Amino acid sequence: MKKIVALILLTAFATTVFSQNDCTRPLSTQQFQQRYQQIKNRAPESSQLQLANQFVKSYCFSSNQIKEIALLFDDDNIRLQFAKTAYQNTTDKDNYYEVFDAFIYYSSVFRLYDFISNTTSESDPTSNDNENTQIEFPDYNYPEFKNYRGQENCDRYISDRQFNYIVTQINATEDENAKLSKAKTLIQNNCIPTAYLMKIGSLFPSDAKRYEFAKASVNSVYDIDQYIEMQQIFFTPRNRSSFADFLSGVQTTSTGQASTNECFITDNEYNQIIGSLKKESFNSTKLKSAKYIIETKKCLSPLQIKGIVELFDYENSRLEMAMLGYDFTKNKDDYYNIVSEALGFENSKRKLLDHINKR
Repeated sequence: MKKIVALILLTAFATTVFSQNDCTRPLSTQQFQQRYQQIKNRAPESSQLQLANQFVKSYCFSSNQIKEIALLFDDDNIRLQFAKTAYQNTTDKDNYYEVFDAFIYYSSVFRLYDFISNTTSESDPTSNDNENTQIEFPDYNYPEFKNYRGQENCDRYISDRQFNYIVTQINATEDENAKLSKAKTLIQNNCIPTAYLMKIGSLFPSDAKRYEFAKASVNSVYDIDQYIEMQQIFFTPRNRSSFADFLSGVQTTSTGQASTNECFITDNEYNQIIGSLKKESFNSTKLKSAKYIIETKKCLSPLQIKGIVELFDYENSRLEMAMLGYDFTKNKDDYYNIVSEALGFENSKRKLLDHINKR
């Protein structure tokens, strides 16, 4: 009981001593570990939150320290409450994005992002909500969505701030494959207008990645009737036509969400396929396994076929796999342009083209 009283008095005293603007140096590692253990040993979670809030109001913490404490909580809502309380006495507010990694759901990240943006706007009248103004988007004919009256594919589309966060994170990723992976993750389980998806899609340098992103986004689009406008982001007429064909196969479920019967191989499944083929020591065994996979799956994209072709050291094996893959790929229009890059000789590329033209 004495310890509790002492703690309350100490907290009250510290709160009057430390101003919100005086936080320039966080607790030392030793001091932080002491308080971290005190919070960790508390139960239930509501008591943990109460003690954690007392500490962050009384002392100064770094963003990484706040993240470590936030990870002690199992409930994302409690993590969010704590992160909001802790923000004011954080020494490195510019690094507060580190705390985002503590959350399970992106909706929690967006809510914290909105909170920080509002706090920044209130403290700095000159701040601008349009944080992505440094990104110049193409001059497309972006469909208006705020007065949209067509069929809705999902409820409550994301806010401008949430879009700014998403597009900033994607734009900061340099590798195009990593950029696509991050984009797919960030849009998942979110409701996003076509105009926003067009802007995100324009961040990809290659048409192949733009096309892949556009197809992956169909389950997240808000204004499904306007999604055909997404074809504006493609460089080639071929991809615009292919995208229109893809959308013609998209159906709306009873819940209002878009779905498609199109056959495809997920990234995880494809990585498992590549991993199993890499384990094959002999070229003949690898060739037989790859043939079986391609003929059985029948849903590999040209890019995925190319990845399999590149696993072979011998040119004749590469050509054999490239020719076989054409009959089983789901997108034949881009097949030659993509898969021929895995062939080392012009003669092989010519044979592949002859094979395709005979089909």
